[in-house]
Amino acid sequence: MIEIPQAVRQAALELQRQQPDPLAAYIYDLPALDAHLQRLTGDLPPQVELFYAVKANPDPRILHRVAAAVHGLEIASGGELQLIEPLLDSRPFIFGGPGKLDSDIAAALAAGTDALHVESAGELERLIALAEAAGLVAPVLLRINPRLPERMRTRLTMAGCATAFGIDEEALPGVIARARASRWIKLQGFHIHALSHQLDAERHLSLLDHLLRLSLDLAREHGVELRTLNLGGGIGVNYTDPAHQYDWSRFAAGLHERVQQPALRDIRLRFEMGRYLTAFCGYYLMEVIDLKRNHGEQFAICRGGTHQFRLPPAQGHSHPFVCLPGRGGRPDSQTLHHVRLTVAGQLCTPKDILARQAEVARVAIGDLLAFPLAGAYAWNISHQNFLCHPAPRFHYLEKSLDTPEESR
Repeated sequence: MIEIPQAVRQAALELQRQQPDPLAAYIYDLPALDAHLQRLTGDLPPQVELFYAVKANPDPRILHRVAAAVHGLEIASGGELQLIEPLLDSRPFIFGGPGKLDSDIAAALAAGTDALHVESAGELERLIALAEAAGLVAPVLLRINPRLPERMRTRLTMAGCATAFGIDEEALPGVIARARASRWIKLQGFHIHALSHQLDAERHLSLLDHLLRLSLDLAREHGVELRTLNLGGGIGVNYTDPAHQYDWSRFAAGLHERVQQPALRDIRLRFEMGRYLTAFCGYYLMEVIDLKRNHGEQFAICRGGTHQFRLPPAQGHSHPFVCLPGRGGRPDSQTLHHVRLTVAGQLCTPKDILARQAEVARVAIGDLLAFPLAGAYAWNISHQNFLCHPAPRFHYLEKSLDTPEESR
């Protein structure tokens, strides 16, 4: 059973009341975001750092809120560097990604990045030249693409297979030697972002054990003074069964156990997470425009669609939602009871589907469909200009219903 908080319900109905056209909107519950972040950071051991992957949701209001709670920010482009510029006085940042431009690297060096995650031998050579030209020593973590046991993989694995990410283990000795030999490189350690969509804390801890052993062995073998290990993020959100989410408490307890190992006591462990930090605070709203039956399947045609909320097709799932009685129930509105409903948007493509064959007790034209878990990889990854539909409204819940704010 999906629960939509009362404050979100009230805000949704008020947004609908404010405009004559059908509503499409995002609501972000900022107090819920604050509480979630406080719990996550409060559970971590002192030597473990949590960085926010800005790509998950770069909305300025979300970004500033998260930045105030976490240890730092992770970026993957020059554009994201510009976005976080107002925060650089108070928070460190790290820069990763396989396609860095020279101009991006130079800007990150000038801004005082805490670490550049080097993805290849060629990128290391470019960085050495740029650092020398700027007269700056570059802090570096080498991103490794290690082999992974099959039992540790998820449906989105970025290591242990042919991907665009990281340095193959066969090439690693030469890259380490080159980094150590350059006076313009300060090699701090390794970065291993192995996978995403991890929903099992025990499997995650088993993966970390594997990666920690690998990193310590590599450091000893190649004479690297290991100061920092970035172990990526990868914690998923259970969109298909929202009641069963990742067991953060078990994961945090496992981290406390592991940092007590003598070999790890002087090493800073770092995680860069996005989805798991912000997904739970976001809700996407669509107003039902039409109800129709087509080839035996019942459809709700709604304001909005995948050009505003691309997450469901990008993840390959039918997204959960709750039907909120809105303008529905009028004498002239069509109402259905106890149906299996497929939710479609306004786009001229059969791929514009957010949920398929979901059981609904009641739905009417004018009702609002509220999609939870919409605070990450949602609006910002959508093909926003397709068909030139206007953007959804954005609404931010603050401390009480008396002080909501809307930025656009």
